[in-house]
Amino acid sequence: MTDELMERRGELLAQVRKYLQIIDEGKALHIGELECVDFKEEAGRRGAGGILQPGEKQNQVAATKLADEVACMANTPGGGALVLGIEDKTWQVLGTELDLEWLRYRIYSAVDVAPHVHEETVRGQRVLVLLVAEASEPVENTSNQIRWRVADNCVPVDRSEWWATRNQRRGFDEMASPTRATPADVRPAALEMARSSLLENGGADVPADVSDLEFLHLIGAATPEGQLTQAAKLLFTSSSASLLTLTVFDVHGGEVESFHEFRRGLSLLEQIGEVEKLMEVVNRNNVLGSNFAEGRVRDIPLRAVREAVLNGVIHRDWNSTIPTEIVWIRFDSTLVVKSPGGFSGGISENNILSDRFARYPALADLFRALHLVDKQGIGVDRMYQSMIALGHRPPNIQQNVGPSVTCTLIGGRPVVPIVQLIRAIEPEPRQTDYRVAVILDQLLHRPFITISAAMASLQTDRMSAEVALRAVTSSTIGSKPLVVQYKDVWILGVGARTMAKKSKDTIHAAKFVDYLTTDRQSLRNTIRLWGETHEDITSGDLAEITGISRPTASTALGELVDDLLVLVGKGRTSRYQYLR
Repeated sequence: MTDELMERRGELLAQVRKYLQIIDEGKALHIGELECVDFKEEAGRRGAGGILQPGEKQNQVAATKLADEVACMANTPGGGALVLGIEDKTWQVLGTELDLEWLRYRIYSAVDVAPHVHEETVRGQRVLVLLVAEASEPVENTSNQIRWRVADNCVPVDRSEWWATRNQRRGFDEMASPTRATPADVRPAALEMARSSLLENGGADVPADVSDLEFLHLIGAATPEGQLTQAAKLLFTSSSASLLTLTVFDVHGGEVESFHEFRRGLSLLEQIGEVEKLMEVVNRNNVLGSNFAEGRVRDIPLRAVREAVLNGVIHRDWNSTIPTEIVWIRFDSTLVVKSPGGFSGGISENNILSDRFARYPALADLFRALHLVDKQGIGVDRMYQSMIALGHRPPNIQQNVGPSVTCTLIGGRPVVPIVQLIRAIEPEPRQTDYRVAVILDQLLHRPFITISAAMASLQTDRMSAEVALRAVTSSTIGSKPLVVQYKDVWILGVGARTMAKKSKDTIHAAKFVDYLTTDRQSLRNTIRLWGETHEDITSGDLAEITGISRPTASTALGELVDDLLVLVGKGRTSRYQYLR
């Protein structure tokens, strides 16, 4: 966090505390809301006749309304603060019982903004102060609207006006700068693709019957003076070179089966469209079976392909003239997208799943305005979820010398038992929760997961990892838990294990739950893994995490005495300590 943001946060908190002191002293009627501070009663707590009901730890109605307010505040120059638990007409202190971390995560899930939340006490009641930083690009609310505060109201603002204001206040984003190009330079085919994308993806915020000029203005592609932004010029006008290339190999390092670069004159948007058409040809369909509604799926899900390509376009270094290189390995069903420029803004392979940063916010926002991508950063989450949901491994995204960033997706035939497992998860929304997918992927390949391992795999902090683990342990397969906690670790539930073991009957036998076995070498590996985070192990521990009987577990542990373990105690109280 920059010094400027820290200073602004401190100013906001000081201002809010000053107001809270005034309210605490009973002088609230003498103050008015300012543009940067807003007081809110917790929505959804009024019953019949307007009677205030007791507060709860979770309240989705309140979270949704607050998410919209947070989006509005984030769009406002300088950001602002929301005070939850105080009615803004009479200044009555009603308080709130909402769980702080739950609320923060629900807001983040809804609008991709995670406010900093403080607890304060006013007249003996708990209130929450949500500090919202100014956004680097427009934030849409839960109704896909862009609004900002004017005086003490949230009012609509279009993208072009938002960017004009932002560029006057903040650091320079070259993709937001005006160019000499005008709407007359826009390629008709690119404009038609843009309109089609909005129509297909539910872009109701931009009417279908507006003129081309108004369309460009509404999506933030043209300035109020009618000039195309640098981002719009790149996306919609003729390019002098191929900005993308696609090479198809038979195997890694093998024969080139086809090479595609795109003729001069095509816009970036048109070149992306050409790549997607070619990928639909080489990315083969697989039959899932009669038990699945869609029947067929690709070697790599089309959603993951699109996200990988678009990430390689949006976040690359556009000061480089090297095209974004896309490679397809046919026999291995592998997609590799290599984009010029390294990670930026503090992003690395260790936090790309959880952190957000756009090298060119205006370019990222233009893609989002066209509904080609969702909220900033969601693409990586989607790639993880869609790959794991078919039994594939998560994406491998890393920085190379050059620098460049490579995203590798390894697909192939779907693993039907894993597909069935994930589609049996209840509640149904958890089937597309990337956190559930990531934790499940871990447990399909290792016998247990610790809180530290969950933090590492989700690339997040302890609190967020704990929230994710609560989500996955509250999910079920049939009537049985998807994942259960055992001591200080988490393991697959019985129902999930039963379904996952069916994958052993497929060509993917070695890939999933291979720790559910009596094989001695596998058991030794599990025992050693447990020892990385524990001082001792019992036969009950080994039986629980591997699904074997206690006598078999005792035998396996006994074979490692004097080599890895030492037996302590006798009978039911016996345990094996690790030799260090």
